[in-house]
Amino acid sequence: MKYLRFFSFLFVAALLGACTDEESALGIDLVDSTTQYTGYSDTLYADQAWTQFEDSLLTSNYSFGILGNYSDPVFGSVSATLYTQIALPTNTTSYAFDSAMTIDSVVLSFYKNQLFPDTAGAYAFHFEVKQLAQPLLSDTSYYAFDELPVDESTLFYDATVNVAYSDTMISLVLDSSVNSMLRLSASAEDFIAATKGLRVRITTAGDPGMVSLDFSSAYTCMRAYFHYTYGETTTNGTYSFLMGAGTSHFIHFEHNYSGTLFAGADSLGGGQRLYLEPLGGHNVRLSFDKAIRAFHAAHPLAAIHHAELVMPVAPEAPTLKPDQILLLGLSESGNEYYIDDLLNTSTLRGYDGTFHDDGNYFRMRMSQHLQGLLRKGADPGLVLMLNSRRHAAQRTVLMGNATTEKPKIILVYSE
Repeated sequence: MKYLRFFSFLFVAALLGACTDEESALGIDLVDSTTQYTGYSDTLYADQAWTQFEDSLLTSNYSFGILGNYSDPVFGSVSATLYTQIALPTNTTSYAFDSAMTIDSVVLSFYKNQLFPDTAGAYAFHFEVKQLAQPLLSDTSYYAFDELPVDESTLFYDATVNVAYSDTMISLVLDSSVNSMLRLSASAEDFIAATKGLRVRITTAGDPGMVSLDFSSAYTCMRAYFHYTYGETTTNGTYSFLMGAGTSHFIHFEHNYSGTLFAGADSLGGGQRLYLEPLGGHNVRLSFDKAIRAFHAAHPLAAIHHAELVMPVAPEAPTLKPDQILLLGLSESGNEYYIDDLLNTSTLRGYDGTFHDDGNYFRMRMSQHLQGLLRKGADPGLVLMLNSRRHAAQRTVLMGNATTEKPKIILVYSE
């Protein structure tokens, strides 16, 4: 513990003078510089840490998704497949295929977000599109482990598409056999039931890699280009079907951990390393229970002015870092919940959760949450997960709780 006296115009100098060189810069910009109080600083270290497999990731109806295949020596291989309905435009109650209408082409379009692992590269992705054998249900929640059977007699697309970092759209001109799926008359609800939906995936016949997609974009859709003739007059037109936003959809993730640390295990001890893996992979769990109980016993009336969880990154972690780590608390019954610091965006400078390359760590503000734990005098546990784990493939490796650069909570308090 370090004794600090805080005044509005001397705050930075006082904190720098009282902390070690290693920790001096952490937390300074998250404390209100106008506050005057006599304070203390301390550091709490995790007494338990482990990596836990995420076995029930909900993936249905999110605004972003991902397709493709990727593998590395640490995390093994993963593939991502899209299952989606095809629906009529919003507020359209019925659809009718006019006998005078001729479908010229049908194009499946996706608004591209990001490539992985080389975000500035180019890939030859081999896309495959098939019709589902049974309808994708609108009133059902789907998880990363869910799959639906396909009609193997259909093959609406089976070709390689070049996708570069500068591209904004991916367009697949479907085989004319898809036309038969659209030759019907139906209500909006019956149309979804009759067309059943599509499975879209990138096969291993092309380059390994993944692409994130924006389902909320109006450009992510299926368009039918047609012409119709009445008498001697021919008119061209387009009809846009919903896909993604406005329809039910989900992503299926398939992992293969053969030959890795995770083979045959649901959890992995975190003494040396902790692993954060997206796409239905792995989360990190921490416990500061012993440290919280000891601190509470020594300072039962402590008021927390600032607290942040610092997670040092391992030297071998991939260069491309995840955008943000979310910090969740655990209830006594083991249920996960978002901590107040994450939900309350009005707190000074916000929650953070991003990577800081100046110190090679992720930092998460948890002042309100720590104050709540001290009221209880115990810590049921913390959970770290990647914010974009449903649609981005960036993963990372963190230092474990038995290393020199271990997970820690840095706090400033008064009493």
